[in-house]
Amino acid sequence: MLGLDRLGIQSKLILLLLAVSLLSIGSMALIGYVTGKEALNRAVENHLRGIQVAKTNTLKAMLESLKDQVISMSDSQMALEGMRAFRQAFRELDSKRLSKEEDDKLSEFYKKNFLPELAKTTEGEPVLDQYLPVSPAERYLQYHYIAANPHPYLRKQDLDASPTDKSAYGEAHARLHRYFGRAARLFGYEDLMLVDSDTLNVVYSYQKSTDFATSLETGPYSDTHVGATIRVMRKARDRDDFKIADFEPYRPNLGKPMGFAMSPIFDNGRMIGILLLQFPIDNFNIVLTGNFKWAEEGLGETGECYVVGPDKTMRSRSRFMYSNPAEFLATLREKGVNPRVVSQVERQGNVMNALVVNSQSADLALKGQSGILRVNDYRGVDVLSAYGPLDLDSLRWGVLAEIDASEAFAPIKAFGRTVLVVATAMALAVTILALAASHFLTAPLRVLAEGARKLGAGDTDVVVNLHSRDEFGALGKVFNSMAANIRDQKEKLQRQIEENLELLHSILPASAVAQRQGGDTKANRQFADVTVLFAEIVGMEELGAKVGEARALSILGDLVAAFDDAAETAGVEKVKTIGGSYLAACGLSVTRPDHARRVVQFAKEMTRIAGIFNRDHKAELAVSIGINSGPIVGGVVGGRKFLYDLWGDTVTIARRITSDMAVAVRVTGNVHQRLGDMFQFSGPIQVTANGKAPIEAWQVTG
Repeated sequence: MLGLDRLGIQSKLILLLLAVSLLSIGSMALIGYVTGKEALNRAVENHLRGIQVAKTNTLKAMLESLKDQVISMSDSQMALEGMRAFRQAFRELDSKRLSKEEDDKLSEFYKKNFLPELAKTTEGEPVLDQYLPVSPAERYLQYHYIAANPHPYLRKQDLDASPTDKSAYGEAHARLHRYFGRAARLFGYEDLMLVDSDTLNVVYSYQKSTDFATSLETGPYSDTHVGATIRVMRKARDRDDFKIADFEPYRPNLGKPMGFAMSPIFDNGRMIGILLLQFPIDNFNIVLTGNFKWAEEGLGETGECYVVGPDKTMRSRSRFMYSNPAEFLATLREKGVNPRVVSQVERQGNVMNALVVNSQSADLALKGQSGILRVNDYRGVDVLSAYGPLDLDSLRWGVLAEIDASEAFAPIKAFGRTVLVVATAMALAVTILALAASHFLTAPLRVLAEGARKLGAGDTDVVVNLHSRDEFGALGKVFNSMAANIRDQKEKLQRQIEENLELLHSILPASAVAQRQGGDTKANRQFADVTVLFAEIVGMEELGAKVGEARALSILGDLVAAFDDAAETAGVEKVKTIGGSYLAACGLSVTRPDHARRVVQFAKEMTRIAGIFNRDHKAELAVSIGINSGPIVGGVVGGRKFLYDLWGDTVTIARRITSDMAVAVRVTGNVHQRLGDMFQFSGPIQVTANGKAPIEAWQVTG
């Protein structure tokens, strides 16, 4: 074997083929194994895919049935009669006032019954004022049908007629409640509600939970999925329109996941209401889990089928949480799952609407694709995952059927062991003859393979040491040169990427940068509720005439930079500056419940900064600021040279209420109402600009 390193590759291959020829029986065994493996693998995949498709079709049929039911019920005479009666009676209650004793009893129900039970399933401490009804009609109905109702909470529907309600509403309820109750019990609905399409007030509820009589437009549950969906449904023009509000932990039901189906109610061609059917996820779980008998459904010891919602959280039960909660929770903690998520799962006793599924199969299913992949599941375990979408109306879920890879491929491994034992016994003698040659032949390949593995893993400093004079030696030199070139290119590319990303973050908000990185070059997005600040720096022309245009521009640059620093400290994002105009917002990239307060504090800081600049530069600059809260649309304007801008009435009104006379911070009535007594205000004042209708505004005084 001495001098073998001087032979060419061809000579070495000849030696190898001579040795391998003795292993023909092993080759035949390998062919048999590969063929058998493919057959078993297809059988496993087809079985799992069949379960996924069957579950999807069953869920689809259930949702279609739900659609037919809600459309049929909304078009019934019972729904029309009930909507007419409860709608009119509800409106007549605006003048009703509870006595102090009744008011106290209503507050006591929330303090001693509802809020303590809600706190057991939700994070944080519920605040009474966030849930207590406000309007006279709300308080009247919640007192007579909830607080004064002797039945336990979530069983308030057992009261057919209120002995204390002598109004027209009480008469309508006593007459119609049993008919709606029969429909709810017959189809298994948790609640059946009638909503006034004009005001979105829940004028009737079968279950009488705390959403009864509240407004789904402005009330405590307006920010739920059902609140958002019903605001879209209100614009329906078709008698057979239908929508589903996705499952969410519904607070009126003490955090239990609930979904809603809805359809409009028309009276002689005019929409007067919306029928809501509230249904729990239990029936869906029975279908997905086979009534918690996974093994009997062909899913073995580790298989399960579950649903993932648009927010990538689970909409159904986890087999592992159901079978062994303590071990499952320990696994989540070990895998580094967010402690708040683990705490929520433990508190509510299930994973629904809490545990995020960040697998590739879930992503593809939510994109409308179907197939089967080998991925890590929500436990971090290697699984075989069959996936596909479930679409109905605007709702899309991902349905996944999964089984641990170790269990799925166990028959293949057993078959492989059998083939291996037989082939090894027949080819043992021949194998010995090839050991010496293969040792020398494969050594360079192993070195190159290890170098390629390290290079593929990102180690661009890898160097292979091959001293032979054959083709392997030449290949080693080429490999080392390639690795060096890749290293240089990687460093250059990384520097360029970092520079580009830094520049992009200086131009756009973080949310817009994320959208552009995701492929959305326009980065257009609707924001439901943010606070916008529009500031106009007054006096720049006079300053330019006094100190010169170049010096004035420098001062303006320093002033804007100081504003930017203050905005970052306050958690406010600058959108753009044009001349002496400064546009900023809070709530774009990061959702902040106190965005109005932050913006007002930032505005006060702007006026303070402007005062410092006036003192230091002996200038007479004034900063006029307008602040408004509400929905906006943000997006990128332009192609190669672009900027980020905001549109909508919220921005326009903020601009219109600015003062061109002196330093002033003005807010709209919307902002004033949100802030309450956090700041001192003067007003209201009527602001008129460009001949348009006056706007009522308040000026911040402290």
